[in-house]
Amino acid sequence: MVGMSVLRVAAGFAARLNPFKQGFSNGRLLNRTIPKTESAAVRYGSHGKQMFVFKPSDYYDRRFLHLLRYYILLTGIPVAAIITYINVFIGEAELAEIPENYVPEHWEYYKHPITRWIARNLYDPPEKNYEKMMALIEIESEKAEMRRTQMDVRKLMREKGDGPWYHYETMDKSLIDYSPKSTPDN
Repeated sequence: MVGMSVLRVAAGFAARLNPFKQGFSNGRLLNRTIPKTESAAVRYGSHGKQMFVFKPSDYYDRRFLHLLRYYILLTGIPVAAIITYINVFIGEAELAEIPENYVPEHWEYYKHPITRWIARNLYDPPEKNYEKMMALIEIESEKAEMRRTQMDVRKLMREKGDGPWYHYETMDKSLIDYSPKSTPDN
């Protein structure tokens, strides 16, 4: 380590004596003198200008934005092409007279072809939604009827003084051992 330090000092001293570094305008080409100290190299050991700026890594930010842009374009370009094709070549439905004895499907009432496709393939028909709601109302009404019946049964049990406790046989009193109660301090 000491040898490297000596070499570094010697190289710095030799660089100061180099006449070509000073330029030819001084007129001292053959004069090998040590330059003045105000023109010496400044190295900012611990203060001054920072040579290496510490900053957090933005690798994951750039990776996320790159993948986000990739997947948006991966899905966005085909979807935009399909929507453009549908709007340009198929177009919206026109209102027409309904023929005799023809019942339109629930999805035929929509104007735009994409909305019609969504209503036909993804959403449930209104009849199915109606039946589901009626089944839910029926279940809730059965629950309410069961609660009313339980309330009536409890009310009658309180009024008449009977209940499920009369259906169990009571123990014979001769089987009870009273000896620990007669002498509790033993």
